[in-house]
Parts: sequence; C-alpha cells; structure tokens
Amino acid sequence: MKIREENEELVILFEPTERELLVSSLFELRKHYQQEISQLPESLRKFWQGELSRDPQLQSEFDDLIEDLSAERIELRSERLRLLEEWLSRDSPLRNPSKGFLRIAKKDIDQFLCLLNDRRLTLAIIHGITEEQMDWDPFLIKSKPLQQAIWEIHFLAYLQENCISYLMG
Repeated sequence: MKIREENEELVILFEPTERELLVSSLFELRKHYQQEISQLPESLRKFWQGELSRDPQLQSEFDDLIEDLSAERIELRSERLRLLEEWLSRDSPLRNPSKGFLRIAKKDIDQFLCLLNDRRLTLAIIHGITEEQMDWDPFLIKSKPLQQAIWEIHFLAYLQENCISYLMG
C-alpha cells in the first residue's frame, strides 16, 4: 500500500490482494448500511441505536441523549453509504484491478476512517469477538468464520493505521 496526496485528495494505491480485501469488505459494509436498523440482529441494532446498559434509576436522564445518539448514528449511516456508493461505483479506480487505487477527498478522510471502524465493530459484534480474542493467532483459530473476521478486522486496522501515520507524518 502506498499513500500520497494529490489535489486536495488522499490517494491510496493498493496491492492486488489488499484491493480485493478492501473491496469485499466495503461491499459487505454497504449491504449493512442499506439494511434497515430494525432488521439487524439485536446486538447490532443496539449498537446503532446507542442502547447502553445503565442504572434504571437514571433512565429518564438518558432517554433524550439516547434518542439524539440514535438519530445521529442513523444519519451517519446514510452519509457513509453515499460515500461507499461513490467509491464502489463501476467506474471507480478501486473496482478496476489494473488501477487499484482509491481517491478520498480530504474532507471525507475522517468518514473513511470511521467507516472502516464501523466494519470492524460490526464484525466484532456479529462474531462476538472480544478484545482478548483479537490477540489470538489467527492461524490457530479453528472456526473459519471467526478466523476470517479477525483477519479482516486486522487488515482494516492496518489500513487505518497507515492512513493516520501518513496524515501525521
């Protein structure tokens, strides 16, 4: 992976395998964003609606905050879906194996990093992955779905770290 800046955009050039992993991951995230929150599994629905465990005596204090958080997260899903649609369009250089790069407007870099994190979090929630499991050697994990999820989470973290390192450098 190579990162450079061009005309107020961040350009990330991927190796073929990195590009395939990212495209696959982004398509899965797009499906997730397109799905109505009410249709998501309970754990993901709670995540997007901001349902937190809390003291029942403090319920009334949190009701307005939870409603605001839920509305904000739903709006973010729509914004991020719009960006995904652009980055995954048929004419996108990311979809073209001979090009294999992604152009991100500087104003959208934070959203890009957040959407990568959304995919990481949704994978962890779906598979019930704990922080402890994130330290496991993926080669020793017997469950293929869990192994693939952990690999994908690690890859997306690698991508986030490279972008942040470039931006801070």
